[in-house]
Amino acid sequence: MLSIIIPCFNEEKVIFENINKILSWSNEQKFESELLLINNASTDKTLQEMDKFNKQSNVKILNEKRKGKGFAVKKGLMNSKFTKAVILDADLSASINELNNNWLERDNLLIIGSRPLGNEINTPKIRKLSGYILNYLIRKIFKLNFRDTQCGFKYLSTKNRGEIAEQITCGGFLYDLDLILNCLRLGIIVQEEPVKYNFNRDSSVSLLKDPLIMLKDIYILNKKYK
Repeated sequence: MLSIIIPCFNEEKVIFENINKILSWSNEQKFESELLLINNASTDKTLQEMDKFNKQSNVKILNEKRKGKGFAVKKGLMNSKFTKAVILDADLSASINELNNNWLERDNLLIIGSRPLGNEINTPKIRKLSGYILNYLIRKIFKLNFRDTQCGFKYLSTKNRGEIAEQITCGGFLYDLDLILNCLRLGIIVQEEPVKYNFNRDSSVSLLKDPLIMLKDIYILNKKYK
């Protein structure tokens, strides 16, 4: 009854170990789950590491040639078989253990993991500052009260996941904001919950180029949801 969606771009160093962590967690649960691994135009051996699990009945390996986390998440949602899904970063900076099983009993719900409300470990000050500035812009422009829209932990429970996936047009890191705004427009409850977050220094987010792309995406999303 739970789909676990993980977009992967150049994660050969961590993906094998983290897949095993998730499968171990899944085996301890009393409900059925599936793991969807989306290779997002990786140029290293990420796909080869994923393929080591291709005989597992509860593992789906997908390819998304369009580079961008939003495109990978969209593909995962569109290929999931359950109405409940958790979306995680491949480095598990926010672990699958942050999932509260009580959420599984609720429908029409989007949980967004929050680092400011939880415990953020080892994040460099410059990255915290850039995240604060981005969140400030998002709150002011879109009239939102959420303190963290961009954490790599989301839980979505809705029968309309296909429609929601279709409406994700932001292929980059601001897909999170696109997802949140779309859910709000559809009357889905969006709730911010604290998570423990361990910063990974191998993150693929660039402080030099990604902010410019994000500003462009903010402009596009503002026009989309006006």
